Amino acid sequence: MTAVDRLDEESRNLLLKIVEGLAYRELMLANIRGHGLKFAHSVEDKLRLVGELDTALHLFREIERLYAALGSRDVISAVRDRMERIPYPSSRLELDLCLFLCEKTSRTTLTAYRGGACRELEALCLSRLESIPDRAEPEGSGFVEFCADPSNRPHAQQMFQRWLAISLVAMGRPGSKGDTRAVELGLRKTHVETIARSFLDELEPFRRKCHLAWPDASAIGIEFPSEKRVSTR
Repeated sequence: MTAVDRLDEESRNLLLKIVEGLAYRELMLANIRGHGLKFAHSVEDKLRLVGELDTALHLFREIERLYAALGSRDVISAVRDRMERIPYPSSRLELDLCLFLCEKTSRTTLTAYRGGACRELEALCLSRLESIPDRAEPEGSGFVEFCADPSNRPHAQQMFQRWLAISLVAMGRPGSKGDTRAVELGLRKTHVETIARSFLDELEPFRRKCHLAWPDASAIGIEFPSEKRVSTR
């Protein structure tokens, strides 16, 4: 009997939502990488993106298997409506920033399932963690150098706000009933607000290096964890 088989009905239903969230984040990254191929000028750069995409899609099959083990089918259809609201980067500069933020979102969120009650979910998350690079800043486009010129910062700030909002929303809704029960049932080790706070703390050196500001929550339609609600420069 697997860990999934031993879950009660409430845990199984909640785990379905967790797997859908995981699928949403991973499919978003896969689609962005596929779209981003047009911004990769060299063959080596294209091959790197294709390699990362191939790894992610093979692991996505494991998400589909876990979703099926929970009694549901076609996880892509389950998240399609949310996926259609995600924009695509319009430049190489934006692509590298968005991949940096979305990868960091995945890493921070996946870590919260280490030691969780569902061993199949934990194994899937740990496997994905091994393939996601832990970068201190975006690579490839010179985003940090771009921000060094004050005249470029309004555009950089706009891109930062867009993908920061998307990244935070992808973590889930802090303080919701599902968030609380996921921790109470041991499916996840930490609450969404704690995950988001860790994500923002990891971003702080990058934000300062690029002279960017934490946006006001009202400007991007999300609520920051408590200590990040005030924009600082």
